[in-house]
Amino acid sequence: MARALIEGLIRHGQAVEDIQVIDINPAVAQALEQELSLTVLQSCDQLNLEQISTLVFAVKPQQLPSLAKGLGRLPKQLRVISIAAGVTTHALSQWLKGHNNIVRAMPNTPALIGEGISGLYATSGVNQEDKLGAQSLLSAVGSVIWVDHETDLDAVTAVSGSGPAYFFWMMEEMQNIAQSLGLPQEIAQKLVLQTALGATKLASQSPDTLPMLREKVTSKGGTTEAALTILNQEHVAELLEKAILAARQKAEELGRTLSQQ
Repeated sequence: MARALIEGLIRHGQAVEDIQVIDINPAVAQALEQELSLTVLQSCDQLNLEQISTLVFAVKPQQLPSLAKGLGRLPKQLRVISIAAGVTTHALSQWLKGHNNIVRAMPNTPALIGEGISGLYATSGVNQEDKLGAQSLLSAVGSVIWVDHETDLDAVTAVSGSGPAYFFWMMEEMQNIAQSLGLPQEIAQKLVLQTALGATKLASQSPDTLPMLREKVTSKGGTTEAALTILNQEHVAELLEKAILAARQKAEELGRTLSQQ
């Protein structure tokens, strides 16, 4: 995700000279230097916090406590953006010695191709200029929405953060079924991927609501009605709700666990 953000910024005109990266993985550091011409530092000690406007934490949640605690006191005006899943702004502020200019973001993997969506939440210490700065950064990899309550990011995580996997699973199963019906793998895959892409574009561009679009495909007594009848009889919508609620609950649990570190 860090590389997706970097490449998105560069595509949107951010000068490579203005971006500094810290990565302790030599292979990753070398790739960033060679492929993107970036300056890659070995540790936070090499970072001059007085000369940067935005500090982005794009690390695994388990790595963030020690990383944040190891930093010196941050300049008050320094904008901090965290995309570490589950880490609350309260916990991060404590690790950063009370720093409160923090925006928490939950992007998703389509950001890798500039088609992601990120949910953002800002603490009370973030002014409008810094909110716009955070929004501009995340907009480099897709769409952005703001939530008023940090707990809403758990729902964002469950719906859009984990959401791509739900669609991938659905497409995977449809492809497997298509192949079991006798279609070659290449044709089955193309049918499924283009159907998903076309349906998404149609839903995004049409003035019709999702129920209206579904009804337009579902002729009475037809094939689509037969399929949807089975899905309704098997209570698939209720299963999907349980799945998304389980994802939200796990996000809440991760937040509580990480906040205790």
